[in-house]
Amino acid sequence: MPPMTTRPGDQNLRVLTVSADPALAEEFKNALERIPDRQFSLFTTGGEREAIDAARRRQPQLVFIEVDADGAQAAALTRDLLAQVPDTVVAGVFAPEWLEGGSAESATIIHLMRSQVRDFVRRPVSATELRAVVDRLFAPTPQAMAGEHGQVLTFVSSKGGAGKSTLAVNVACALAQRYPDEVLLIDASLQIGTCAMLLDLKPTTSIIDVVRERDRLDKTLLRHLTLSHPGGLRLLAAPPDALEGSEVDDEAILRIVNMASRTFKFVVIDTFPAIDGVLMTILDVADRVNVVVQGTAPAVAGAARLLPVLEGLGVPEHRQRLVLNYNYQSFAGDLRPVDIADRLQRTIDHVIPYDGRVLVSMNTGTPQILQARRWHKFGQAVLRLVDDIDVASAEPDTAQPPSRMLAGFRRKA
Repeated sequence: MPPMTTRPGDQNLRVLTVSADPALAEEFKNALERIPDRQFSLFTTGGEREAIDAARRRQPQLVFIEVDADGAQAAALTRDLLAQVPDTVVAGVFAPEWLEGGSAESATIIHLMRSQVRDFVRRPVSATELRAVVDRLFAPTPQAMAGEHGQVLTFVSSKGGAGKSTLAVNVACALAQRYPDEVLLIDASLQIGTCAMLLDLKPTTSIIDVVRERDRLDKTLLRHLTLSHPGGLRLLAAPPDALEGSEVDDEAILRIVNMASRTFKFVVIDTFPAIDGVLMTILDVADRVNVVVQGTAPAVAGAARLLPVLEGLGVPEHRQRLVLNYNYQSFAGDLRPVDIADRLQRTIDHVIPYDGRVLVSMNTGTPQILQARRWHKFGQAVLRLVDDIDVASAEPDTAQPPSRMLAGFRRKA
């Protein structure tokens, strides 16, 4: 059976373990931490019902099921899991003493493989054996996959008013100019989404329509439920009624984003500034998290609290970009990028300068990037951010932020 492939740049695998023994989760945690060139999000469950529920919500790419002596229970659970999450890969975990050898062992393994268990690891779980299994099941991404799975980008901030939505819209529009009809903007700010207004679109469909059709969602239906913008962008609008936003849970957003990444070259997600299940799910699947920081003291303090939270949620620094957005006129005592970098102990990857025309564009519903001239500083800054994204999508393993963007804005050593 051929190995699975991951989408470009996706070295972050969502792993679910199913075992009544809590020690197994600790074995996996320790082993995964010793695999240096991949990132893992590990979830653990005990019973079968809990495992199926977790698989629906988390959409794991790899599931490890503890195997008993005859394997019947593991085989049945495998079939149930694949019925719910057909794209996942299931492997078995066994203690050597459980399988006593001979024909009984062979019969158990054959039974499990016929149930689509793809590989096996022994307890105690070792990093070496686990790495070998992951490498067999998830081959390095071939170049051809670049056209099949898109890059998922999200914009987050610790507070409203930082310009997160404006940047998400302008970046999505700039990408769509390069890749017409291959960029989807998802407005996941479910209570107060503004992307449609910023694009001067009157939504006839929204993310709620996709949620209600999720059981038959495919590429064609997803495109049909998005709104087309004259600039080549497609939008999945926020709910028209904030109360309807409660229909979008972590399971629903995960299905939507997974299908979107198989349908579009780029998926740009605007978010609500609050840590909830929907945001945590988006963070799990995002190839890049753009953290938007306004240059005021309260906003910087909020960012200082947000950054370690992102790390704790499994978003390492290399999957983040720190975007300093000056969406206001300068004033006496204004914080400089180097001061903010020093306060956050992080490199500022991109600085977006103030431009009053952006405020006008917000009122007219015409994103400034669509009318910015090459000498406009706002347009130049946005295009550098887009260049960074574009390079990362083409060379995910080696791409770094353009060094010209970082000069003078690094944290102090």
